[in-house]
Amino acid sequence: MRLPHPIRTFAVRQSHSLVPCDFRNVAVMNADAIIEALKRHRVPHDKIAESIGRDRTAATKMLAGKRSIKATELEGLLALVREYEDISNTPDQPLADPTLDYFPVEVLPTYAGMGGGGTGDGDRQVALVARSLVVHELRAKPDDLLMIDVRGDSMIDPTTGRGFMHGDQLLIDRRDVNPRQPGAFALWYDDGYVVKNVEILRKSGKLRIFSNNPAYSDDEADPEDVRIMGRPVWFARRL
Repeated sequence: MRLPHPIRTFAVRQSHSLVPCDFRNVAVMNADAIIEALKRHRVPHDKIAESIGRDRTAATKMLAGKRSIKATELEGLLALVREYEDISNTPDQPLADPTLDYFPVEVLPTYAGMGGGGTGDGDRQVALVARSLVVHELRAKPDDLLMIDVRGDSMIDPTTGRGFMHGDQLLIDRRDVNPRQPGAFALWYDDGYVVKNVEILRKSGKLRIFSNNPAYSDDEADPEDVRIMGRPVWFARRL
């Protein structure tokens, strides 16, 4: 949803609703509460895996309830919950006009293509994004995020209508650049900015880059030829 200029905010959520919670007393959290906190803070699976000294599969199984938390892993997980809980109280967040309560977030110049790629050429711009979205929902700082406008029809399924449409605005989380969990990513690829689905092909180690629209062909690329900018975590759409 877009508000009239000059205030721009983005209030269309892809999934889950805001649930207020205070985890300051994390030292007494049990295993179930830790799992709940990790899910609520949307902690990346790679970060969880790193905190317990395991691979990403172990973290995924743990969040899905298919693996229990071991006693030796509690300290690392508690520290991770504290880290994400403290983000909302970080003193180095940039100040915003209290009457607006927005943060400035960088906007990618021009656009990212969903078909052909955008160049990214142009003057630096910022969008004003609600502080509550940045801090409480995404557990992020403004520098963690990037707003992009998208063009094209390759990322919309013409049968189901699922995916991103021409003219959507996407909020990208720059911290999430690992395609081990397949999904949509913003990329610099083939001399342009694009939004595509990405997954790792285990046999070859290459990246499969593909669209939601079956009219577009899949592609494969070496990881070093692709710069993953981040994963879409929010989008806005004109009504």
